[in-house]
Amino acid sequence: MSVPLKLVYAEYESGEPPFVWLDGTHRRSEEKRTAIQWIGKVCRRGRERRGEPGLVVRHHDWLLIQTTVGLSHDGGGPQGVVFIVKGPDSAAGWESAVTERITEVLLDGRIRVDREKFRSVLAWAARSRVDEKKQALKTMLAGQLEAARTRMKRSDTKTDGEHADSG
Repeated sequence: MSVPLKLVYAEYESGEPPFVWLDGTHRRSEEKRTAIQWIGKVCRRGRERRGEPGLVVRHHDWLLIQTTVGLSHDGGGPQGVVFIVKGPDSAAGWESAVTERITEVLLDGRIRVDREKFRSVLAWAARSRVDEKKQALKTMLAGQLEAARTRMKRSDTKTDGEHADSG
């Protein structure tokens, strides 16, 4: 399964230049402006959800995920990463495929990945997308239910009025 991965961005606590991976290639740290522009674009246009594992922002089919869960730098301390990946589709194994692909990329940046913990972040991000769709469906159905109740009240009022006239 190929994983459409747009961006991986990490800044190091040590003050080293950031790790920038964009559109399939490791970039020079001077190109961080392009990465930050992509991050800003998705954050401005997308819908955001925060939780214990981090932040997920959905924009169309893309997910921006910011987390430190399951990640550490080569010195052993926690490491934060922001990445943009094509969101989950109906294909089974999305979390595993993304975990493997991002692990490959992060090794180039000397960042270690605990695959199980990292996969749990991806599962959380995927669920946030499903939860959002469920909420939109509930909102839509609630509007339809309210309209049906209004129609029922109107028809009950007409029926009551007709019964009063015939009596």
